[in-house]
Amino acid sequence: MNGGERRVRRIAILGKSHELWPVAALLGKNLTADMELIAVEEPEAYGPAAITIRLDDPFLVRLGIGAEALLRVDSAILALGTELRGWRGDHSRFFLTGSGDLPEVEDIAIHQIMLRAALTYDQPERLAYLYQPFRLPARIAEAGKFAFQSSDPRSPLSMMRPTVHLDRSHYAALLKNSFSTDRMDIVEARPKAVRVSADSGTIVRVELDNGRAIDADLYIDVSGAVSGLTKLASSSDWHSISDGLPFDRLLAAEKAGEPPKWDRHEVAQAIKGGLLITTPLRKTSIAQLVCASSAMTSEEQQDLAGYGGNAMVFEPGYLRQPWTGNLVRLGSASSCFGPFLSADTTMLHRQAAIFTDHMPVRLEMTVEAREYNRRHLIAAQQIRDFVQLPFALSHRGDKAWIGVRDSKLSESLTIRLDQFRSRGRFVAFESEIFDQQSWIDLMIGFGIVPERYDPMAQSLDMTTMARRLKKLSSAFGQALATIPAYEEAIGAASAIGLD
Repeated sequence: MNGGERRVRRIAILGKSHELWPVAALLGKNLTADMELIAVEEPEAYGPAAITIRLDDPFLVRLGIGAEALLRVDSAILALGTELRGWRGDHSRFFLTGSGDLPEVEDIAIHQIMLRAALTYDQPERLAYLYQPFRLPARIAEAGKFAFQSSDPRSPLSMMRPTVHLDRSHYAALLKNSFSTDRMDIVEARPKAVRVSADSGTIVRVELDNGRAIDADLYIDVSGAVSGLTKLASSSDWHSISDGLPFDRLLAAEKAGEPPKWDRHEVAQAIKGGLLITTPLRKTSIAQLVCASSAMTSEEQQDLAGYGGNAMVFEPGYLRQPWTGNLVRLGSASSCFGPFLSADTTMLHRQAAIFTDHMPVRLEMTVEAREYNRRHLIAAQQIRDFVQLPFALSHRGDKAWIGVRDSKLSESLTIRLDQFRSRGRFVAFESEIFDQQSWIDLMIGFGIVPERYDPMAQSLDMTTMARRLKKLSSAFGQALATIPAYEEAIGAASAIGLD
């Protein structure tokens, strides 16, 4: 077997626990019999943080972790999405929920039919109002109710995409305990020095602060400590998105006391100079404030997020080439999108899946690195665009938010917005991460009215169509009426073991 065919036998993954274990869990599940994994977990606690994960997240499916396991976590509570407050004005509310596609009528999207109706009567501003009855998951969330996804494709509840809120550290612990460790060497330490080969430019050894040295064929850095000790990472490879997310400060704190029983969804509140994200957990809640430090004092930041929390610099962006030589950078070593819509967790899950798709890796890993970098970049750009979309469409008038709207958008997001504004068409790219319906809901809900509708909608008999859509809306309304209140739904789930 020549050098190009020999495979990696020893992999070392190093970083903070909440970033290390999502990668290590999936990697450990996919190790071949002749491979060894070393997990070097940094010992310090890194402050409070909450994450939201969809129950049908492909990452969890690959790990075989279902709702039962997630809901046994002490902090876990079920939800349906995120309420965006103040984005279109101080008192505005918009529920963003995961959602399966709305059924089409005669192969025409419902929003196109509603658009024709609005434009026909010269009332384009009514599009969002006409469309709202068909946003069943959002209506259920607004009503303080809860439902799981139905497996029956004919049921309106097949559109449901429930989520779970978790304390980030509890999630890491769940993943750490989700598989046998007999094939993994777990070390608690921090990288102290990195030895790089002068000939090949690859990492030969990582020295730890406990006196141990790690020799491996491939190193995975999920938190940036290894990268910071080498010159392998080029600062020019970092693509900043601070123009589209003009905030430079992140403060997170735990709020004492159990959250109100009627307030079980995450709230992302747009405020002057920033965004305050409050995530309820089972016995407490976590506030995460992303803001422009020039817009508010440290005291004002703490008043909003809470005292005794964890503050850090916020630098949104991502690497274009995170895999160089025998070093792969994932997590915060490669990207930063922030806590809004749990974007950092979404990115880490996708990175772990992409990397695992390339197992086993050859010692001559140029091909694997090139393909990983390509797919990483696609994921980073999609997450960037989805996170920036509501910022770009916000109606707020303070300086930081105006700066977001005035910033130059990426080419891909510009294409999506231009196409939707022109003819109500959603443009899908390779390996879409987010639901098409969520994109459409956001664009319509935040005020985009396409200039023209699908020409196929012109052929519809609108009198007949009105009856059909009223029937569909009534079916959604009947489904909503039969769905129990949140506490009752969760109690029923507990009775059958989903607790």
